Amino acid sequence: MINKIFFLFAFSMVFCPALQTIGQSWKVYPYHQDETLLYFPADEGRHPAESVEWWYTVAHVTGDSTGYDYSYMLTYFSYDTLIFDGFRIFNIANETTGAFFQETMPTTYTLMEQSHLGINATPLVGAGEEWITLTDSVGNLKPFQYHISAASAYGGIDVEYDAVKPPLIVGDSGFFYQGQNSYTYYYSQTELNVTGTITINDSLNPYTETVSGIGWIDRQWGNFNPTSGDKYEWFCMQLSNGMDLNVWNIFNPQNLVPDNSLYRICSAFVNDTTSFTTSAFQLDRLAYSYTPDSVMCYSKEWQFTYGDIDLHIITLYDNTEVSLPFRFYEGSTEITGTVGGVPVTGIGFAELLHSYENPQLQITYPVSGNDWDISQPVTWKVLNPDDGRNIYYEVELSTDNKTSFSPIVQGLADTTYLVSPSIVPLATDCWLRINGYSNDSTLFGTVEMSASSFTVSSLGTDFLEDNTDQFSAYPNPFNEKVQIAFDLLVSEEVILEVSDLYGRLVKTIFAGHMGAGEHTMTWNGSDDSGQLLSPGMYCLYLKKNGLSMNKNLIVLR
Repeated sequence: MINKIFFLFAFSMVFCPALQTIGQSWKVYPYHQDETLLYFPADEGRHPAESVEWWYTVAHVTGDSTGYDYSYMLTYFSYDTLIFDGFRIFNIANETTGAFFQETMPTTYTLMEQSHLGINATPLVGAGEEWITLTDSVGNLKPFQYHISAASAYGGIDVEYDAVKPPLIVGDSGFFYQGQNSYTYYYSQTELNVTGTITINDSLNPYTETVSGIGWIDRQWGNFNPTSGDKYEWFCMQLSNGMDLNVWNIFNPQNLVPDNSLYRICSAFVNDTTSFTTSAFQLDRLAYSYTPDSVMCYSKEWQFTYGDIDLHIITLYDNTEVSLPFRFYEGSTEITGTVGGVPVTGIGFAELLHSYENPQLQITYPVSGNDWDISQPVTWKVLNPDDGRNIYYEVELSTDNKTSFSPIVQGLADTTYLVSPSIVPLATDCWLRINGYSNDSTLFGTVEMSASSFTVSSLGTDFLEDNTDQFSAYPNPFNEKVQIAFDLLVSEEVILEVSDLYGRLVKTIFAGHMGAGEHTMTWNGSDDSGQLLSPGMYCLYLKKNGLSMNKNLIVLR
């Protein structure tokens, strides 16, 4: 008991600014959480005053006969058109074999209750479907228990849901502004026991089997419209420690994810009495994948961090793309990581409406046909920036009219680089090429100087990388420690740091003011956390007065 109390106290210290206490018996109708705007069962039903509304569910289930793992996604959109009341998206995936079946149909709703969840839907092609709240023998609603039946040309589900946890009120109150000009009411049901049957209309061997597993429900209504609004990446995560997370990154028209709650939001279920909402999390993309037709490129691997939560997310398959009413990715994810230093695993879903482009680059200095003052750094810019696409750069040089290029530096994270004078001869025609690539090299862009060359006109006088009296590292390669020596002509601010070949900072050896003269520092090959770096090549940078020079260091063990 003491350990449990200590855990809750420690957790509240980490998440105190956004903690919400639920604090009441929840599996009853009517149900309402204090300081929220949502009421159950009424807000499970339709809201006719709102222009867009949808009922979304995903589940991971296992077949009792075959042992196959399946996932499915079913969404009913209430979005009036001239002919239909909305549309239905229904996906089934066999996670064991990798088979994926997807169908989108215009839909007429013959029943859409406003007092509780009750939907009868008739797709353009196919039989009637339903998603309703279960009732007892005398017709009373069973709180947070549902029946869902849906069928496509490829298969169907006939399942019952029984909620294990209270609703997660997204954004704490259940209402928030989302993206540029939209608002939404929003809640999730983050864990529901699923039982029933799944049917697969295999052309050679159609079959139906009983299944059981775990589900998730998302409910939104307002004017936020996925078909025409901002593009986004959304995740639901169900962790082995009982925590559930609902995470959004929304991209504005400039492909940026501003650092505020309009564009980034995470609401998380901690336990039956506690949830929290935050925008102060980090979501880094680690890998990308093109669709088979090479038109769309989605991220497929992420690192989510917030406080003591550190999660690695990866999609299971690259082929689970929905084609109508527009193209987007919808598929299962696998999650590993730690919470509070304790290992966790998990399952989830990713819905990805944001597609990535190759970086388009432009060299801004030097300019073709002009002299190059090599005391000034080479600079370039990205013409199509994207906050979801970390780009690393390689600078290459040609002195033979672009017949061949030799790399000068790789793994840069900045769009500027001070080239060593020892590499470029004076009064020689030169051509530069900049390559930009994602950290997994799926996305790639390159730019070369035009046919006219530039000539190096000055070696500069202040900061020369090849002058070993000014900047040296010995021994190199090294095992236990390396001694770094450099001269300063004047007293000034200095940064001495180490990055890996992807340009990621791993160690700040020194950052501060230094006087003029000779300086010597020793580094033992550890990172900022004190852990020894793995063997390999790293870049040592000496930065001062807006300029930078570097040396490659090789760490041995």
